[in-house]
Amino acid sequence: MVRKSLFVAFSLLVIYELVLRLTLVSWDSSQNDKSANIISAQNYMYNYSAAEIAKDTVILGTSVSRRLITDSLGKHFVNLSFNAWTVYDGLGVVKMKGKPPACLLIETNYVKSLVVQPELSGIMEPISYYSGRMLKSMQLANQPAGLLVGWGKSRMQSRIDAFKEKKRKDTGLYNLNIRQNIGIMNETTPDSILIRRFTALKRMFEEFQEEGTAIIFYEVPIDHKLQNTNSMVEVRKYFNIYFPKKEFRYVSLPKNDNYIYSDGVHLNKESALAYTLYLKTELNKLKGVN
Repeated sequence: MVRKSLFVAFSLLVIYELVLRLTLVSWDSSQNDKSANIISAQNYMYNYSAAEIAKDTVILGTSVSRRLITDSLGKHFVNLSFNAWTVYDGLGVVKMKGKPPACLLIETNYVKSLVVQPELSGIMEPISYYSGRMLKSMQLANQPAGLLVGWGKSRMQSRIDAFKEKKRKDTGLYNLNIRQNIGIMNETTPDSILIRRFTALKRMFEEFQEEGTAIIFYEVPIDHKLQNTNSMVEVRKYFNIYFPKKEFRYVSLPKNDNYIYSDGVHLNKESALAYTLYLKTELNKLKGVN
């Protein structure tokens, strides 16, 4: 009986693996922010070859960069921006992969914790890594519950978008978000902590540069009421100190914009596309600039 049960389970696993390899799943199977982050990291670790990465620009940032419409940037762009996590987590994934990309595109809006999330470190544990590389069914993106939830979300996407748009048009709620974000973003970080963070980042970026990886910085636009809050000002100051513009390439903020935000810091879908296309244009201008 036990042997028969094991045979049935193995047969079902083989069938499921074959279905995954023969079926193109286009919907988002994440169930929350953390699972979305892990799925992105696993995809980068398991599904990109060294030859592909050598041509790729990897985007590292936070949830504001996750809104970018990456496909609109063209070929060879991978978005390793994480919801509620940091640029440092993305750097950790790229380091763990051990294959230097052509370019790192670094968001400068936030610089926070220097501790890589344990869920990311777990991806490289031998059992997780080799099973994930060999079997698509072992990757979080392809778990049955997530695929079912993702299918449901894809069927209801128009309703979800309409609800978000209705919520955004609630000026009272939007202004409340702005006031809350002003309070949070006016908090300052001690210089000793910022020095430690930027020193670590500089060391990591220098290691990538020694391997031939280009570094480009960019700032995602946010509501004008938030652009000069204390945290934004101090982070810009430290980027200019540790990565001066005479030595590093930066994408400037758009001089004029009418972007729309869901909460003051995250671009809505239409504005995310508009900014992505602006970013694409500016990156093309920077090609060949030393």
